[in-house]
Amino acid sequence: MEAMVSNFSGMGIDAGPIKKIAKRLGRKKWIVDISLVRKAKIEQLNTKYRKKNKPTDVLSFLMKEGRLLGDVIICPSVAKANAKRSGTSLKQEIARLAAHGMLHLLGYKHGRKMFDRQERMATNA
Repeated sequence: MEAMVSNFSGMGIDAGPIKKIAKRLGRKKWIVDISLVRKAKIEQLNTKYRKKNKPTDVLSFLMKEGRLLGDVIICPSVAKANAKRSGTSLKQEIARLAAHGMLHLLGYKHGRKMFDRQERMATNA
């Protein structure tokens, strides 16, 4: 899988780990679009698509159009708060969220198998 990363968050985020995770997933025919956005934008999307009027850390939108598998939207400022609470780095949390979103696009549902794979991928990014 290939990740195309766009940063609209206003925060300096290294796209390297995100791209590394995508590549490790295999599935060479797919491209995933990753957007890093501000809190107001992800709150707007979360309200519109999930009917939850609050910011979230990650959203996934499956598309399967041509080579585009879908979009993963990540909010680094929410990720930063998550990282602080869990005692990890922002880089690690962004990697975890990217893995989480990409796994959803590949059909994974929340559960032990998904979370174990997500953690392995994020740890080695």
